[in-house]
Amino acid sequence: MYLDLEKKVWRIKDKEFPVIENIPMKDLKWFKDKYKEIIKKNEEGKLSQTEALEFDEIWWAELCKVGLKSTMDDVLNSNCTEKEFREFMAELYHFLSNLSTVEEAKLSDLYAVKTTKKE
Repeated sequence: MYLDLEKKVWRIKDKEFPVIENIPMKDLKWFKDKYKEIIKKNEEGKLSQTEALEFDEIWWAELCKVGLKSTMDDVLNSNCTEKEFREFMAELYHFLSNLSTVEEAKLSDLYAVKTTKKE
């Protein structure tokens, strides 16, 4: 997990970004619109691999701008791997679109702290 619930920061490698909560729906609408657009192109067989990769870049850049008030380069400068970057972007988007606040995240199964019972 990249979200530090106690410090209310996103942490990837040596970089930390403050959590931005309750992002207005109007700021998230762009993601839904772009996703519908790219799905439609794919279903019509009009989506090239190059376009799909370009879409990823645009999506990630916008996600960093909206969700971190930062740039994709700032995240990449953490020296994260591609896998870590993709996982981070997925977690950030899930937080923004489904949870919205740290308090909601604390209630989420995704962030539930597992405790082991002593026998």
